[in-house]
Parts: sequence; structure tokens; C-alpha cells
Amino acid sequence: MAYLDFHSLDHPPHSPHLAPSDYHLFPGLKKELKGRHFSSDAEVIAAAETWLDGQYSDFFLSGLQKLEQRAKKCIELLGDYVE
Repeated sequence: MAYLDFHSLDHPPHSPHLAPSDYHLFPGLKKELKGRHFSSDAEVIAAAETWLDGQYSDFFLSGLQKLEQRAKKCIELLGDYVE
């Protein structure tokens, strides 16, 4: 990943509050799917993929940058909860 200028960070052994999907992907996806009704898993998957495909690359880069900041904070706090 060095060619993308990403650097590997040590990851605490258990830190569910650092999952990038929880704080970066899911809020927007939940907003997109809210109130919609689906008749199959395939429809839900297609709607989620459509939403993800519609995001600009900056959206994903921003999520990775936020994850890096949160991971560093978690490491500094010795694994304590990171808001």
C-alpha cells in the first residue's frame, strides 16, 4: 500500500468502535435505505451497491483518513473508548 502513500498502523486487538463501516459508511447508507421496503436480500444488496457506487473517491479517502486519526487516538489512550 506504500504506492498509495498509506501506512500501516498497529491495530488494537479489540476495538469495535474503530470499524470504518460503523462510523463512515453506515450512517449515509442507513439514510439512503430508510423507509424503503425490499422483497429480497438481492434487492437490499443492489440498493447498497448502487449507493456505494455513487460515492466519490474522496468519500472513501476521507473515511480512511478519519480511521487513521481515530486509530492513533485509540493507541494514545491505550485502547480506551474513542468518541
